[in-house]
Amino acid sequence: MTSARMLRVIVAVVLVGLVVGAAGPVTLRLVALASVADGLGFDPPRPMAPEVVREPGVLGGVEVDRYRPVAAERRGRLPDNVTVSTPRALSRPAIVLLPGATPPGRDDRRVVAIATAIARADRVVLVPELEVYDEQLLPADIERITDVAIAAAAEQPGVVLAGLSFGGSLGMIAAADPRLDDRVRLVATFGAYADLAGVVQAVTTGISLVDGDPISWDPDPRAGDVVREQLLGLLDPEDRAQVTEALDDDLDVTELRPELRAVHDLLTDPDPARTFDHLTAAPVRVQRRIAEVSPVRAAPRLAAPLVSLHAVDDPVIPIGEQRRFEASYPQTRTMELTTFDHVGLTDQEHGWWVTVQDLWQTARFVHAILDAR
Repeated sequence: MTSARMLRVIVAVVLVGLVVGAAGPVTLRLVALASVADGLGFDPPRPMAPEVVREPGVLGGVEVDRYRPVAAERRGRLPDNVTVSTPRALSRPAIVLLPGATPPGRDDRRVVAIATAIARADRVVLVPELEVYDEQLLPADIERITDVAIAAAAEQPGVVLAGLSFGGSLGMIAAADPRLDDRVRLVATFGAYADLAGVVQAVTTGISLVDGDPISWDPDPRAGDVVREQLLGLLDPEDRAQVTEALDDDLDVTELRPELRAVHDLLTDPDPARTFDHLTAAPVRVQRRIAEVSPVRAAPRLAAPLVSLHAVDDPVIPIGEQRRFEASYPQTRTMELTTFDHVGLTDQEHGWWVTVQDLWQTARFVHAILDAR
């Protein structure tokens, strides 16, 4: 981030703090704002915040990092190597933080910063080990998230599933598991998708169709390659080779079997109105995997409270997916950002007021997570 951009954000944090301070009950709002600034790496003063310890372990049969706010110890009461979680943290829902694709996984510095910042707000934060970190969207991750959430809810009064990018979408599906009925206090997503087929539609055509309304999108240039790799990876090696040859113009597309022709057309047809028809004609394995990892297909009756944050110019997940959340889940509270790209700040210069608005929205999002009970 440029020095000018950093100064602009710091001043915006101060301005938002003044607005928050004039908005009524301030304590949790200010904590939320401090958590946002902390998570963005600005290291704001938090003199009342507890220390946080990060502990690797196993919960629900899944490897996790547990971030615990530590209570101040009275001299002589506890051994030097023993720490006790704060009473407030244990009396609130555990927050299961679900990052998206990030090769460093739980050790990603941004993941550590966000988890620590939220834990300093007197919350227990859990970060599970998931295969999505390696850009793999698998139903097994949904089971892992569910198992961690069930175990966490047995220790604390419910859970909040807070997910970034793909992690948010998988968390939504986990939240709909009947074993978590009345245990999920909130699902919070940032930059998530509602329907993976909708992402394919937007990547291949530049348009999201939501209830017939077209929403234009300018994707990251790499998005097409990622979608192609993921879809072709669902095919048998021989079928994958044939479709690849057709995509590379080394094989006449008319020589493909109908279901393989559908995969080819799914990746190449510029008409968004035909995307879902191509999917319906694709091999069952492709249809099934997309359905398994798409919230609106796998969890259409999700009843948990939902708050969704999305960058308007997100180049990875189209803003149309935010509209799809609104259309599919009436309980959704949506918030939109201008100064972010996917789930991070850009270096692009924006006006003061735009920056203030975005930090306000982000603080509202974090406030919803902290206020869930």
